Amino acid sequence: MARVIKWLALGVVAVVALLVLLVVAIILLVDPNDYRDDIGRIVEEQTGQELVIEGDIRLSFFPWLGLDLGRTRLENREGFGDDPFVSIESAGIAVKLMPLLRREVVLDTIRLDGLRANLIVNEDGDANWDLDLPADDDTAADEPAVVEDDTDAVTDPAQLPVTIGTIQGVRITDLHVNYEDWQTGARHQAGPVNLRLGELLLDEDVSLDADWVASLDDDTRVEGSLDGLLRASSDFQQFRAILTNLEMRAFAEGLPEDSLELELSAAFDADLQQDTARLSDFVARVAGLRLDAAANISALSTDPRVEGTFGIPETDLRRALERMDIELPEMADDEALRRFSLEGAFTALTERADITELAIRLDDTRLDGTASITDFATQAIRFDFHGDRFDADRYLPPGSDDEGGGAVAVGDAGDEDAEAAEIPLEPLRDLNLDGRFRLDELRVAGFDVSDIDINVTAADGTIRVHPLVARLYEGEYQGDIRLDATGDALRVSANERLSGVQAQPIVKQFLGRDLLRGRGGFRLQAETSGLDPMAMLRELVGEVELDFADGAVVGLNLAQMVRNATARMQGQSVREVDERTTDFTNLRALLRIDKGRIRNDRLTIQSPLFRVEGGGEANIFEQTVDYALNVNLVGSLEGQDGASLDDLRRVPIPLRFSGSLLSPDINLDLQAALTAQQRERLREEEEAVRERARQEEERARERARQEEERARERLREERDQREGEARDRARDQLRRLLD
Repeated sequence: MARVIKWLALGVVAVVALLVLLVVAIILLVDPNDYRDDIGRIVEEQTGQELVIEGDIRLSFFPWLGLDLGRTRLENREGFGDDPFVSIESAGIAVKLMPLLRREVVLDTIRLDGLRANLIVNEDGDANWDLDLPADDDTAADEPAVVEDDTDAVTDPAQLPVTIGTIQGVRITDLHVNYEDWQTGARHQAGPVNLRLGELLLDEDVSLDADWVASLDDDTRVEGSLDGLLRASSDFQQFRAILTNLEMRAFAEGLPEDSLELELSAAFDADLQQDTARLSDFVARVAGLRLDAAANISALSTDPRVEGTFGIPETDLRRALERMDIELPEMADDEALRRFSLEGAFTALTERADITELAIRLDDTRLDGTASITDFATQAIRFDFHGDRFDADRYLPPGSDDEGGGAVAVGDAGDEDAEAAEIPLEPLRDLNLDGRFRLDELRVAGFDVSDIDINVTAADGTIRVHPLVARLYEGEYQGDIRLDATGDALRVSANERLSGVQAQPIVKQFLGRDLLRGRGGFRLQAETSGLDPMAMLRELVGEVELDFADGAVVGLNLAQMVRNATARMQGQSVREVDERTTDFTNLRALLRIDKGRIRNDRLTIQSPLFRVEGGGEANIFEQTVDYALNVNLVGSLEGQDGASLDDLRRVPIPLRFSGSLLSPDINLDLQAALTAQQRERLREEEEAVRERARQEEERARERARQEEERARERLREERDQREGEARDRARDQLRRLLD
């Protein structure tokens, strides 16, 4: 670097010396205005562009050797419009004569006024600043460069052929630069720009001030000014730039009507010998926000390493955003966003950057962590954040934490005409992410969640949030969410489980009514696709399994409904009770979700008194329900008059829910149950008659068999008697014959 600077210095000296000799020769020998056409012809031969010198060329001799050039323009090449490529109103340079005798160069203030540059990219993509200059015939293209060892070369300015004295300053006024891209239609302008440098001395501070106006396209304008100091050492090894004050005002759609103002100050030091640099005292202010920063750079010319700190002191963020004309949505807490601060440290290398010791404060929330871009080429982002508590309801619209807000939001999703922000897929496809986020306490939409632990990975258009765990209402949540942005729509699948949770606070907060009590959980497997959240909710399909124990269905006293229905049929008065609950020992259901329709073919509720079975369907977008259940009495139940209702046992009683999902009509059809009971009794009586007839027939058959058996016995006895009598007569006759 020192050699480069030395040769630059030698070049400057040589150019200045030649310029001085040229000025002296021109002043003494010629009138330069006589050669304006010749100068224009030479320039056109070299560049193909016409140079027109409209103003005078004036020379001075004593005490300054000087050249002043009047209005001059360099025309554009063909195909880039009629406006000149570059034009100036005037320019001047002068060197003091007497110090030249001492081999010392003292330059007067270098002046340039009214520079106009029109930079154009045409429809073919060619730029008018790419000049087609002729090659140098005296230089062989393939001649190898000769590198000389100039270790012992002269580096002391005192040993140069001439001594660089001073430059009185530089003054550039009314500079304008216009840029147009005819391919894209982009149009940018800068001007007027004014720049002033004070006396240029080595080892001394040089004042710098400038002001400018710039326009980006047609809707953004930036005005600014700066003051500063510059310093370079005599050996060109140490440099310093101090920006004492930079002020900019931006005017654009979406910014405050009276512009957005930025103030900045900083100091930058570079030591080429040590190969280091340092940024210090960096302060930026905008709309009441202040950013402080500092950094040290090592290995500046080889493999730079930047280490530094940054911070935003505590400020009123709400007021700052209002100053920037950023319209904030209505929030439940008017004091939200009042306190904000940020601080951290960073390290940056050529291939990666790390933010460490990051601490963010927002009102009552503290967030600490680290973040890194581990590879600039692949934009691989890694992070690990931990927060203590965050009350999201403070920042949401009023009423977001009201009971029943969840049901209203789901109902709104059914409105297909409702506007919804489309989810951009391209940023999701480009994500290269691996991080963890933990939060001790969260309150959102009236729900209280704790011990949140979220792990997220993303690559090649797929994103996975797993493991995802949290605790709420004495239970535990576990989730696995996957997003696929590789197609034309975002595909989302979820596998979630909630166990050991108290149902009452969740159901009451979501639906706005106390409908279910008990401890249990659910398992959800679902998937959807779409380009906006509402459409994705409408396309949701999946399965939910519920299992709760030792709870109650609130708003329904099934036992009293049976008593009242029985009393009405018997012409008795109906008794109303305040307690509208039906206790259960177990409630299970299997729900199938199909684009807003929830089908339940397997609902079972068990209690010591009842068994309830059945199913039905609900539409969460239309907020309707239609369920048909059967209630079976399994325990002892007494009527209004104390009489037992055991006759209803084992007789299914139809129970119907229909109408509004949140306020359904409930109908217990005891008449149908009794009709069914009567049919059952008739069937039993018929069966009893048949049984008695069968038994009588069996008894008659048995009596006939017994009579038949007794008749056979009498016949056998009579036969045996006759046979005995015949034997006796035969014996008597035989005896008489023998006698």
